[in-house]
Amino acid sequence: MKTPFIIYIKAVGIYALITIPALGMPIMYVISMIYVLFYGWFAWAMFTIIYLAAIFCNPGCKLKMFILSIGVVVAVAFAFQMLEVLAVQKNIWNSGPFLLFPLAAVISGWVSLSASTERVRIDNRDLLLNIQESHVNDESIS
Repeated sequence: MKTPFIIYIKAVGIYALITIPALGMPIMYVISMIYVLFYGWFAWAMFTIIYLAAIFCNPGCKLKMFILSIGVVVAVAFAFQMLEVLAVQKNIWNSGPFLLFPLAAVISGWVSLSASTERVRIDNRDLLLNIQESHVNDESIS
């Protein structure tokens, strides 16, 4: 399943573009990109878990995309919280303007997800075809 990883990589690139205005204070931009590169893997792991659950539960396409959209928010919040858990930043949720960076991460995740809708559909179709083929093969063996 490379789709969650592709969605994550696209989201990081979109995040880098969305946060370009932070170059007005270059150190903020550099720190945010370092945090994304080091702690974004937590978001990727969480989103992958949510993605796999959504694919295997097999809801309708619109419901699946809604679940994945909520999953982006959950994944970003989890990664953001890991900054505090790993003692990189204390009281991360009280950081004032710094909260704009996770908002940019959520927006970039949504854009990346919406750009990957067809890939999600293909993954779902391939999964269903593989399950049906293995079920047919199991019945023919018996």
